[in-house]
Amino acid sequence: MRNITITTAKSATYLENVGSNPERRCLVPFTHFAEPHPEGGKGDDGKPRQMWFSLPDQPIAFFAGIWRPTERGEAYAFCTTSPNAIVAPWHPKAMPAILHRADLTKWLDGTAEEALALVKPYDGDMVEQVATPDSGEA
Repeated sequence: MRNITITTAKSATYLENVGSNPERRCLVPFTHFAEPHPEGGKGDDGKPRQMWFSLPDQPIAFFAGIWRPTERGEAYAFCTTSPNAIVAPWHPKAMPAILHRADLTKWLDGTAEEALALVKPYDGDMVEQVATPDSGEA
């Protein structure tokens, strides 16, 4: 089994260096993402309380991702950007860079300028929920 690490890419310089190389861009799939709930406490799953977000028109959506080889295996990160109006009340510093389906190929194969222009606050519909999403496991 490969050791895979996924983190967030916050450094503009790092993103520009790695993101300018199409071979180092990838897609990070997600169904939901979470930000810490500002009131803290425990959620319905007994873990730290979160505010969850999803895209109602995309059961599986994608973050703009980057990767690089390391001594311990491939390391993956998803890009972050300023929050949109939906995420900002919960996390005023940043949110993941969510790609529209029409932009997936541009992220993977476009020029550096085209790809980096996609690292921006998401402007589509989003759903907020406090309850932990059902994992589908019975």
